[in-house]
Amino acid sequence: MKSKLKIIQELVREQKESVYAEQKAPLTTEDKMAFREALKTFSQMGESVYSSGKLKEVVKSLTNIVETAGRLVTEAEDGDGVDRITAGRQMKHVEGALKEFNKSANEVMINNRRMEAAFEDIAEGIQKYYEVH
Repeated sequence: MKSKLKIIQELVREQKESVYAEQKAPLTTEDKMAFREALKTFSQMGESVYSSGKLKEVVKSLTNIVETAGRLVTEAEDGDGVDRITAGRQMKHVEGALKEFNKSANEVMINNRRMEAAFEDIAEGIQKYYEVH
């Protein structure tokens, strides 16, 4: 019966052999052409990555809309036909949804900053060897 140490050593050796034994196939002409085309669209990808600035504007605008709507509902006079109690409850629900929206938007912006940093690292590395557009 083999010792546990020998079994582990054999497993490690097998994994190393399989990792190093696999060689990637050489690039085809089509692969190289696709790469050149991808480099031409690199800056367009960057525009998509950095387009998250609009989200801040949306959050600010939406917050203003909800706050103003809440004030208008509470200031409504009895003669306007607005049921203050029902409207107040609805506005509390809307304010809760706004808080969730703001929280989610903040998470998106944090992840976008991470994504931007990773994109910049990729761009820096690629630009050392290739001209990107």
